[in-house]
Amino acid sequence: MNRVVTGFDDAGKPVIKHQGEPPTVIHAGRYTTTELWVTDQTPPVSSDSDTSTRPWELEPEPGGSCFRIVEIAPGGAEDAEAESEHEGFQEAHATQTLDYVTVISGQVVLVVGDSEITLGPGDSVVQQPGVPHDWQNRGAERAVMVGVLLSAR
Repeated sequence: MNRVVTGFDDAGKPVIKHQGEPPTVIHAGRYTTTELWVTDQTPPVSSDSDTSTRPWELEPEPGGSCFRIVEIAPGGAEDAEAESEHEGFQEAHATQTLDYVTVISGQVVLVVGDSEITLGPGDSVVQQPGVPHDWQNRGAERAVMVGVLLSAR
């Protein structure tokens, strides 16, 4: 995977600031999360620092955002052990974020309350703040989603 981040050099000229493998990849049970970019404020500002390299959190800082790719292994939650520090989102969970999520490949079942909907490539979800939800891959192949999370704090 090639992550490209643009910005400005010291003279104010537009440049490619970062290019290559994303520096933060988290393996937590059935999830593999690749952090592509993180901001700490709204509106965001151009920065030389790569905030995606700091310790990973499920939610961005208050007023911040994150851009990530999430892969979900086939099978249910019972098929994979979670790292203890990241086990909180292995089942239904709610975050204080507004999430824009699009399925890139595979199939994902979104569980919200008593409702379930199967999503495939190109399907998108607007996950509103505080709504408990769960992402499940009940298929035989990995599922890949891309998402932007905006802090609602």
